[in-house]
Amino acid sequence: MKNLKLAELTKEELQEIIKKITKRLSKEQYEYLQHLITEYTEKQNTADISPQSLMSQGFVDEKMLQIEEWKQQIEDGKLYLDTEEYEDYGDDYWDREWIIEYYDNQQIGDKIMFMMRFANDCINDRRYQEANSIYEWLWEMEVGTDYEDGEFVDLDTLAENGIIATDMKQLALQTLYANYQVLKKEKRAEMLYLYFNHSAFKNLHMEEIFHVGREALKDQKQFWEDWIVLLKNKQGDIAGRLLKDAVLYSQGIDGLVHIADESAAVHPSLYLAAMDVYGKAQDYEKIEKTGEKVLEKANRQLKIRAEICLKAAYASFCLGHEEKMMKFCWECFCSDSTEKNFLRLFGTKEMAVQYGMRGKEVLKNRIRGNCENDIRNTELHRNIIDGYSYYFLSFYMGDFISVKSASKNPAGSLGWSSSFIRYGIRLFLLYLYSKSLPSKAAGSIANYVGFPDMKDADCVMGFEQEIIEESQLHKVSVFWNYFQRWKAYYPIEQAEKKSILSWAEKTVYSRADAIVSGKHRNQYAEVAVLLAMVGEIKEDMGTARAREEIFAEYKRKYPRHSSFQKEMKYYFDVK
Repeated sequence: MKNLKLAELTKEELQEIIKKITKRLSKEQYEYLQHLITEYTEKQNTADISPQSLMSQGFVDEKMLQIEEWKQQIEDGKLYLDTEEYEDYGDDYWDREWIIEYYDNQQIGDKIMFMMRFANDCINDRRYQEANSIYEWLWEMEVGTDYEDGEFVDLDTLAENGIIATDMKQLALQTLYANYQVLKKEKRAEMLYLYFNHSAFKNLHMEEIFHVGREALKDQKQFWEDWIVLLKNKQGDIAGRLLKDAVLYSQGIDGLVHIADESAAVHPSLYLAAMDVYGKAQDYEKIEKTGEKVLEKANRQLKIRAEICLKAAYASFCLGHEEKMMKFCWECFCSDSTEKNFLRLFGTKEMAVQYGMRGKEVLKNRIRGNCENDIRNTELHRNIIDGYSYYFLSFYMGDFISVKSASKNPAGSLGWSSSFIRYGIRLFLLYLYSKSLPSKAAGSIANYVGFPDMKDADCVMGFEQEIIEESQLHKVSVFWNYFQRWKAYYPIEQAEKKSILSWAEKTVYSRADAIVSGKHRNQYAEVAVLLAMVGEIKEDMGTARAREEIFAEYKRKYPRHSSFQKEMKYYFDVK
């Protein structure tokens, strides 16, 4: 450092160098630089503040008295909003909702805007108690209406309906700043956190409040320590996000991993955040090591663990660590047991043999229910395998008997939307289809039961890229290629194939007759697909002209159903 000769440079030269350096910094490095600059300028900023107030005490008392009067009138219901209610219709009669329009005939919006402007003036004048009393009331405020059900309107609703016009983010930052200034240091973290229940605080970064007012905030080091301790013990996505920001800002990436170890049971998302930072630097070794640590510390039943494992698997792939890559892919499925995560295990022969064929281990430890999957606490969402997912996975694990049993045809062959048969019948037909590339009917069925193609995925490993390129070459879905790879590991005897086909054929014919005879036009394409698929499979299994005969039979049975015949022609590929 002594060779840099900084003392020989002018102020302007140093400024120009810093500008050039900032262009090469990561987000975290840039924020740290800002932090350092703030630390060195705090004393100067404090010195620049005139100790003399800009507003007289009499003026402040007068305005606060007026504000208190308005507040009381709103609380007592003397000031309220007028409303008008009407029914808004969408595309059809059933697509409708009740709309309430608000009218501010008593200029409540003007009064609240005055409060906000005066609170801002108080902050600039270092009158934090007055500003804070206004802000606290605004966020808890409920404005009454003349609506017959006694509806009340909060600050967010006033803004959404144009009754007030303000920068909600800036308002939130000013609130936190004023609150920080008036609170005792041991209470700051706890009390400030309460504001984050409001939507306006949702995307705020706590470090932003240190750049709000004229006066630098004191005890910053102590605050960050208290803030992190508080957040470590708070569950939920809000606390997780704030904790990540706080640790990165005050301790950097190494601190983030350390805190992640301490709070793995509550905030496993910190590992994910650390991986994202390492990923920007392409530090795959640290990503992999973080993934290995997660395998030890994070609950295996948490879905977020699967996301972490997938990132670690990609890192292992980049490092050429195939065994570790396969292990992470397996753990990804164990923590989030989707069909996609399972079929990925058949992406390579080695992984299929070592892990893919072990799938039943996961089903044995299946957890049910959805009670803990709180929308505000996605970090702790559990790996719930619901009924339909269970049967999908059972099929892919070769338990064809139980899946067939679950695929019961409802009475009258209608009501498939509430039964697994709509998936079960298609899975079996797709399995029986023997061609390497899909027909129109087979492609349609694959799209129905499969997962969507990966788009702009960050963690695409080599074997997945091969599958994607192969899919693009042959113009088929990624799922189709995964399905073909999987099918090679679950062969069945010809006699069993014929038995399944016989069951499927009867089920499809029954379904087709019920749909077409009942003139359920929106389902004509569905049954045309199934009929065409049955015909194609029968021909593959030795029945000559099966497609032609099925097409002719249903054309004869329903000669006047032109819409149905149009769908038949398309999927049977008849000119």
